[in-house]
Amino acid sequence: MPQAHSPQTRPDEFVAAATQLFARRGYHGASIANIADELGLTKQTLLHHFGSKDALYERVLAGVADRMMIVLMEAQEAWDTPEARLETAFATYLDQALSQAADSRLILRELLDDRQEDSPAERWFLRPFLQELVAMVRDVPACRATPPEQALAAVCDLLGSIGFFAMAQPVLPRLPGARGAADAFRGQIGKRVRDLCSHGPRS
Repeated sequence: MPQAHSPQTRPDEFVAAATQLFARRGYHGASIANIADELGLTKQTLLHHFGSKDALYERVLAGVADRMMIVLMEAQEAWDTPEARLETAFATYLDQALSQAADSRLILRELLDDRQEDSPAERWFLRPFLQELVAMVRDVPACRATPPEQALAAVCDLLGSIGFFAMAQPVLPRLPGARGAADAFRGQIGKRVRDLCSHGPRS
C-alpha cells in the first residue's frame, strides 16, 4: 500500500522509498506515475525534487554504490590478509542482503537488465564497486595471475548466488529445511570464497 508523505518529507526519504520500489519492479517496471503514486506524491512534486525518473534512479543507484563501497572499505581496514578481506567482504554483503534485500536485488537487476543505452559504462554507479571487488580477488596470491575476465566472472557468480538467495527468502519458509537454510548458505558462500582464495577461479 502506498505510503503518504507530508510536504516536509526530505528528498532522501523519497530516495529510500524509491529504492524499495525499484528493487521490487526494476527500472523498466516502474513508471514515473507508479513511483509518484507509491511515494504518495503528485508527479509534479516528484519531478520538482528529481527532474526525471532517470535522475531519481541514479540517486538510488548512487546510494547503493556508496553503501557497497563502505562494505569493501571496512573489510579492507579490518584484516591484514587479502584472503580475509575478501571473505569478510562477501560475508558482510550476504548479511546485508538478508537483512536489507533491496540493495542486493537492485545490484542483481542491474546485472540482468539491459540499460546500456540509458546508462553509459562511464556513468554506471556500480562500476567502482565491481572493479574494486575484482581488484580484491586479484590481490589474493592464488589469483594474481587470473585474467580480469575470470575474476569478474567469479565475482558475478558469487553476487548472483547471494542475490538470488536473498530474493528467495519470502518463499523459503514453505520448504523443508528453511529454518537452517541461511546458516547453511552462509557456510557454502564462505567455502566458495575460501576455495577461490586457495585455488583461483575454476574453469
